Amino acid sequence: MPERPASTGDLDLNELQSIVDGSSDCIKVLDLDGHLLSMNAGGMETMEIEDFGSCQYIMWPEFWKGEAKTQVQQALEAARAGQTVNFEGPANTFLGTPRWWEVRVSPIRNQGGEVTRLLAISRDVTARRTAEERLLENERGLQKRATELELQVDQQALALNAFVRFTTAVASSTELEVIAAAAAEILRDVVEGAISGFFLVRGDTAYPLVFSANTPAAVIEARRRGVPLTTPLAVQAFKQRSVAFAEGDTSKQQSVGYATALSITPYFVQDRPYAMLATGTERAVWSAQERAVVESVGRGLGLALERTEQARVLTEQRDVLDHRTRELEATNAELEAFTHSASHDLRTPVRHVMGFAELAEKSLTNGQYDKTAQYLGVVKQGALRMTALIDGMLLLSRSGRQKLQVRSVDLNALVTQAQRDAGAEFTGHPVRWQIGVLPPVQGDPGLLQQVMTNLLSNAVKYSSTRELSVVQVWAQVRETETEVFVKDNGVGFDPRYVDKLFGLFQRLHTEKEFTGTGVGLATVRRVVLKHGGQVAARSLDDEGAVFSFTLPRGSTTVAQFTGSSKTNTGSRSQEAVQDH
Repeated sequence: MPERPASTGDLDLNELQSIVDGSSDCIKVLDLDGHLLSMNAGGMETMEIEDFGSCQYIMWPEFWKGEAKTQVQQALEAARAGQTVNFEGPANTFLGTPRWWEVRVSPIRNQGGEVTRLLAISRDVTARRTAEERLLENERGLQKRATELELQVDQQALALNAFVRFTTAVASSTELEVIAAAAAEILRDVVEGAISGFFLVRGDTAYPLVFSANTPAAVIEARRRGVPLTTPLAVQAFKQRSVAFAEGDTSKQQSVGYATALSITPYFVQDRPYAMLATGTERAVWSAQERAVVESVGRGLGLALERTEQARVLTEQRDVLDHRTRELEATNAELEAFTHSASHDLRTPVRHVMGFAELAEKSLTNGQYDKTAQYLGVVKQGALRMTALIDGMLLLSRSGRQKLQVRSVDLNALVTQAQRDAGAEFTGHPVRWQIGVLPPVQGDPGLLQQVMTNLLSNAVKYSSTRELSVVQVWAQVRETETEVFVKDNGVGFDPRYVDKLFGLFQRLHTEKEFTGTGVGLATVRRVVLKHGGQVAARSLDDEGAVFSFTLPRGSTTVAQFTGSSKTNTGSRSQEAVQDH
């Protein structure tokens, strides 16, 4: 074993007390009855105690209420029996501020092994508890929203199926004349003897397209000149935007002297008069049943006329719902990862802290002061690791909640900034950048900057073991999307685990190999999905990796960037070696 340096002495009690006082954990010594005998300075600050004399000798359980107080009393009882107990519970500070605490109660023994006092260490875990409660609340909200979306999808699917059944029953053709003729024949058959004509509006006149087979020739000839939209019944129908009925002499005057009961059903396209269906009968009045039939067939014809438009709208809605479903699936997966992290990833550094704090305590008790600083150093590292994990979770959460500010984004400017960010992070390591001419895209510039910075920083990080990092960036513009690629000459990854790359805290390399929290690629995935795109990764064995993401096309045309969509970096590319 190496010799101990002569200049290194054991820590004295004052030094040990300084270390304990510097901890933000509330470290208390109690007598066997639970009276508060001493507390470290850091703990007094955490508990908002200015003068320890104001609470010295107070029964420690009095700080707790309800079920938490029962936990404290049980923990004291177990510690008096020589056991160490851990629990969590709520309690106010000395000034009444509500907090959540992670508590460890253990016995203090004399040299003879007899329990003489008790040690209670309380850690403020309010932030973690608040985050857990917020996660649970978000999960409940997402589940509720998912249920609502599922109900909406079911309702729209039923509406679409009803529309398809009606179209099939009325006509199997999308030709306007066939659809209109089918409606006219249905009215002739159901409203016995009724004649009908379907008219298209041009300007202030409706011109006939088709008549029912039983329409007298005189009526057809008279109506070939069209029906002025100033006709009283037409004015009424288009004004009220629904079928209008007329009877008696008023009807006869408007129907070329044939019908004594007349109806006009109006149709609109983009809120403008488009067509009308006129139906007449020689009976004096419309019966309620006949009115219902005219309204029903007229409504069905309207649905048929709107079929193409509705199909387009429904397709768009399905696309939107598919996108939202993907977002919900991604969010649910992240929530599961958040929950897993809260119960596993975040607890790992906590266990390190608690475990090495116990070792430090034992080294103090056993007089092994040379090991105390080492143990407390590990405690500090665990706390820093936990802080980094929490910061990563908060960053990912904010990127998901942030509302998109969509505009035209210059990818070249984002890459330039990402190069600066990577250079600041990996100073001293040479990088050859091969940047193709990148097209503008539609998206949120702030969120897309996070994507490019994470991808370029990862590319430099995982190629930092090479003598020279080579990072290539290019884009391919397709009809419906733009795909951006980032390639490095790094260590690559095991392709069997490619599905884990973009998960929260999922890392395929150890902390000793490459530092990080496993949040960067999860953020990339969240932002890209929020934009309606996809992410992908491909390992090139030991020659690096290629990461890519897609964004839906905006107003940019493919022809503008066909020259820059290739993967090579020729005369139009920006190639430089930078020694950061």
